[in-house]
Amino acid sequence: MTRVAKLLKAQKGKSTHCGLYFTPTDSVEIDQIKPISLGGKDTYDNLQLLHPHCHDTKTAQDGCIHKCHDDKPF
Repeated sequence: MTRVAKLLKAQKGKSTHCGLYFTPTDSVEIDQIKPISLGGKDTYDNLQLLHPHCHDTKTAQDGCIHKCHDDKPF
């Protein structure tokens, strides 16, 4: 079973951010609940599937967007 399939099963087919079901035509993105840049791990208990727009919103809210971009030189 793939990582996406395991997460879909664990989440009962729903995005944990918006609560809507994923459809067969939806794009899904794997997200770290606690970002790695903030000390999170790349383990199943720290992963979730999100719609791309949910992922963008969650990332903007969890502080990763500033931490992740501040660490990278331009």
